Amino acid sequence: MHNRLMQHQKFSRWHEKQLYLSFAWLLSCLMCGFLFAAIVEFVGKNLSGIFTIISLVVLYGIGLAAIELFRRFWMQFSFAQQCASAATCSHCGKYGQFEVRSETWPIYARCQNCDHQWVIGQDDDQGNPA
Repeated sequence: MHNRLMQHQKFSRWHEKQLYLSFAWLLSCLMCGFLFAAIVEFVGKNLSGIFTIISLVVLYGIGLAAIELFRRFWMQFSFAQQCASAATCSHCGKYGQFEVRSETWPIYARCQNCDHQWVIGQDDDQGNPA
């Protein structure tokens, strides 16, 4: 029973979880930005030699990490928003009244109002998942 509850979440809870995860990536990206600014300030203190080179290498790594964290934020956020825009049942017109049956793309959904099943992430609505 517990496993079934873990596999089937209501859409609103699932969507909220996806948004929290995406904003966790954004927060991590912002923390990298603050660290980047702090190191730039440190490098500007007239350091010379090996410390400057090491600082620049660390800055490069932090910059790459910030870019990757922002990319992950945007992918997670756009995925959640794309699912939210396709969350209306085509049979009864209810929005978000279904269980999420999968954590992967595409998402298999079953309406709690009319028991209609569809796949979010496909262009055509075939009624039942494959």
